[in-house]
Amino acid sequence: MKAVPLVTAFLLTLATTAWAQENNVAPTINSNFKSAELDVESWATRFTGESREVFHARHDVVKALQLKPGEAIADIGAGTGLYTRLFAGAVGPTGHVYATDIAPPFLAYIAANAKKDGLKNVTTIQGGDRDTNLKEASVDVAFSSDVYHHFEYPLTMNASIRRALKPNGRLYVLEMEKSGSQTAHVRAPKPDVIAEIEKSGFKLVEQVPVPGLKDNYLLQFRKSS
Repeated sequence: MKAVPLVTAFLLTLATTAWAQENNVAPTINSNFKSAELDVESWATRFTGESREVFHARHDVVKALQLKPGEAIADIGAGTGLYTRLFAGAVGPTGHVYATDIAPPFLAYIAANAKKDGLKNVTTIQGGDRDTNLKEASVDVAFSSDVYHHFEYPLTMNASIRRALKPNGRLYVLEMEKSGSQTAHVRAPKPDVIAEIEKSGFKLVEQVPVPGLKDNYLLQFRKSS
């Protein structure tokens, strides 16, 4: 009976090795965030803009995640910490939020605001193009908001997120629908996003209904055994 998990682990190891050679699918998409001249305040204003759907629906999104006090959640590509702050309140002082991003100025901004707001359950982590740099089996939940299309190496990054999740951990992906000229930068339509994530060792649970989401969708996955 133990052979199946062993075979699964072996196949995932082979897949991870292959994904290490994965080609960059969006070489320039993160150029702004890798710039030494990154204007954090400008991006903070942009991320909380009046026309930004994921900002207006933020409280309903957090509610949809059904976070429990004491849980650990990773905010992947946290940006200026819009969701990080909300997660810190949702998991409470016995829980923890790990905010990861490829841009050190964003992480400094999050850390400064967490200190100012007295949030002692927030830790910032410098992520990379291929790795979240989260510790193995360190979080109950992983979340990203309008970040998936910024993954330059999606299969490799998904494998990193999978490693960071505890057994039966939950992954939530809040992503933009690929439709119309305004979303030309969005790399893949929803069916392709689902296929990539399931190929990486996850199983789709559902598309979570969230009031206020029209141009974006929220997917819930479970880490496969």
